[in-house]
Amino acid sequence: MSRATVRDAVKVLTGKGLLRTARRFGTKVRLSEHWNLLDAEVISWHEPHHAHLGRVFVESTELRYVIEPAAAQLAAENATSEHIRVLLRASAKLNSRERDTATLFAADCQFHSTVLDAAGNMMLGPMRQMILGILKISYEFGVQQAPRGIASRERHTLVAEAIRDRDGVAARSEMEKMLDANRQTAREYWKERAKTED
Repeated sequence: MSRATVRDAVKVLTGKGLLRTARRFGTKVRLSEHWNLLDAEVISWHEPHHAHLGRVFVESTELRYVIEPAAAQLAAENATSEHIRVLLRASAKLNSRERDTATLFAADCQFHSTVLDAAGNMMLGPMRQMILGILKISYEFGVQQAPRGIASRERHTLVAEAIRDRDGVAARSEMEKMLDANRQTAREYWKERAKTED
C-alpha cells in the first residue's frame, strides 16, 4: 500500500489512542488502558471472542448505569413532543410480538439515542455512539435472549411514559432498574462465557 495510506491509518489509530508516534520513539502500540473505549469503532474492532471485549462489555454497561438514568431524568424536563412520540413508538415496538433481531435492535438504538437527545445536554451527544456500540455487542452476544430481556423491554415503556408525564424521578428510577438488570446480566453472561472458554 502507499505511504499516504499508511500515514492516514497511523493518524487515525493515534487519534483513537491505539498507537503512539514520536521522534526517536517510532510508532508503537499502546496498552489498552490508553485506547479511546468511548469510540464505537474501537469497540467494534475487537475480535468477538477476545477476553478484553468481555471486560469492555461489562464495564461499559456499568458506565451506562451511571449516565443514562440521569439523562432520563433530564429528558423528563426537556423532551419535546417529537422526542416523546419517538420514545413511545420505539418502546411499543420493543414490547410487540416482534421477534426479528434487526428490528428490535433498531428500536432499542432509537430509544436510547432519543433519551440522550431529549436530555438537552450537548455533552451527552458523544456518548451516543459508545452506547449504540455496546447495544450492538449485546445483541451479537445474544444477551437480549436472556430471561430478563422481556422485563427489560417492559421497562422501556415505563421510562417512556415517565418522560411523557414529566416525572423525572420515575424516569430515573425506571432507567436505573432496567440498566441494573442489564448490568447483572452482563456480569453473569460473561462469567459463564469465560468458564466455557476455559
